[in-house]
Amino acid sequence: MIRKTKSKPKMKRIALVFVAASMCFAGVLPLLPAFGDSQEPDHAHRLGMKVRCMCGGCNDSAGGCYHVGGAFSGPCDTAKGMLKTIDARIAKGDSDDLIVQSFVQEFGQAVLTEPPHNGFAGLAWWIPGLAFAAGLGLVIAVISRWRKRLSPGPALAAAGNAPPVSHELLERARAQAARDTED
Repeated sequence: MIRKTKSKPKMKRIALVFVAASMCFAGVLPLLPAFGDSQEPDHAHRLGMKVRCMCGGCNDSAGGCYHVGGAFSGPCDTAKGMLKTIDARIAKGDSDDLIVQSFVQEFGQAVLTEPPHNGFAGLAWWIPGLAFAAGLGLVIAVISRWRKRLSPGPALAAAGNAPPVSHELLERARAQAARDTED
């Protein structure tokens, strides 16, 4: 019996693909628990993300306040108090908007992590889009001007419309080129 040797390279290729796929899966394996165990934050923390921690030591939201370093690491007492207040108001049955508005009445507009969507503060939501549109319009205008400036004139665009050169002028240019290129 004579065996064909073509199956050996094919087996090597299959084994190589299997090893590569195994290595990719092994590289992703440590990340799977991080995605599987992720829990949605509770209602108080989600609502705490809408109000700023008013401790004065950070610029984080009350739900995301986390001081790092030293012996203390975690949310500050102000953020914990704000989250407890939010939790108590949720348990009482208050709506999210009512809870946020109570913090606005207590601390002012500075407690909000994002500007309101109405009134003059609503302009903050429109400015990035307007700036992008204006910049895009400016780029298009500049490019169209450049293209108009670089296009050749109509008389020189066609190959047969070039002005005629006299024989005398052509010979003088050839003689000058010959003198310039001699050593």
